[in-house]
Amino acid sequence: MEDKKTYLEEQIDAVMNENEGYTFTFQREKIKLLDGLEATMIKEVDPAFEKKIELTDDELLVTIHPPSTYQNYRILKRKDQKSKWRFAYQLVKKVQEHSMERLHLIIAPENIVFDHSLTPAFLHYGVTESIPPYETDHDRLMNEMKALIALSVDEKYPFHDYLKYYETLKLSETAKEILSKKNETELLEYIKEKIEEIEAEEKLLLHIPKKKWSMQKYIGIGLIVLLVPAIIYSFYSLFFAIPRQEAYVESNRLFLNNQYSEVINELSKYDERSMPQGVQYQLARSYIVTVSLTEEQRGNIENTLTLQADPQYFMYWINIGRGKNKEAIDIARMLEDRDLIAYGLINYQKEIMASSELDSQEKEQQVKQIEGELQEYRNELEEQQTEGEQSDGSNDSAAENQQDSGNNN
Repeated sequence: MEDKKTYLEEQIDAVMNENEGYTFTFQREKIKLLDGLEATMIKEVDPAFEKKIELTDDELLVTIHPPSTYQNYRILKRKDQKSKWRFAYQLVKKVQEHSMERLHLIIAPENIVFDHSLTPAFLHYGVTESIPPYETDHDRLMNEMKALIALSVDEKYPFHDYLKYYETLKLSETAKEILSKKNETELLEYIKEKIEEIEAEEKLLLHIPKKKWSMQKYIGIGLIVLLVPAIIYSFYSLFFAIPRQEAYVESNRLFLNNQYSEVINELSKYDERSMPQGVQYQLARSYIVTVSLTEEQRGNIENTLTLQADPQYFMYWINIGRGKNKEAIDIARMLEDRDLIAYGLINYQKEIMASSELDSQEKEQQVKQIEGELQEYRNELEEQQTEGEQSDGSNDSAAENQQDSGNNN
């Protein structure tokens, strides 16, 4: 099975390889390029980048070697939050200052590198009437820029989800603010506000401890003397920790006796995130027995859901069982498991239809969005099945030809 194309590869209809540089391979029959000289325009931007253009009868290959001072976008996640916001600011400025009318930008994680000053640079540019994208689509560019900034500072979802499915995602307040901006000016103002907030916090962290050191020291001594930590711990153990541990022991006994509904009842008031992994596993298995699944589906899931599985799968089924379908979808997106996403969407769709908090128009709008995403999954599944049937047909034909050849001999 072929690797799934990245967003950039889909948009420019090319294959991108990263190996001691970045190579973009275009099929000439799919692009408008007529003469190799037309492609040389991309050498005019970022002259410090070493760029090589090769034109064959069938392909156009563009190879780019950035200077060693540039890093791949993936490295940004290792930076602190202030650095990420500075990168976002530089990205917006880079787009604003782009002035070469025949070169067209496309923003995607795989198309960006950045230097020590956190200034981004683009690897691929479209060329008018030669290499895609053939023109500048300002709406597309603005949406890509907002999605990449949300990915950079929020990191909860993949780039594609921020770009395509943000209306159905459970977004943080920061991501909501970014994705709501209408233009580059609004985006820059918001980014500057976030940088200023971080700088203000840094100043407080630097100066307050020095001014109030004596006060904090005596407060700490007083708390120790009064045994406040010990009292708090005793209270917590008596009313929370001990009953919870007893519930875990009882749920284990019920699970071993195949009393799955009782396992669910015993653990119903406890947060699944604070449970030990073994308890999460038993609760997830209990919900799988009770949720709406075909016997074949249930059997396949039970065979793969073992104690060694990623605990996020346990969290997914617990959320499904507890009716927290939106949270389950978020987990499935993080796992990039399309079957689980689709199952979660179907359940979420039923939840919306049954909701008394939404009016009919809101229900119709949300159900339509969910149905659109579900249709994408159906189409992809049909394509995969078609490719598989074609592959099987080709293999059968080859085998028959080989047998015929052997008979002739």
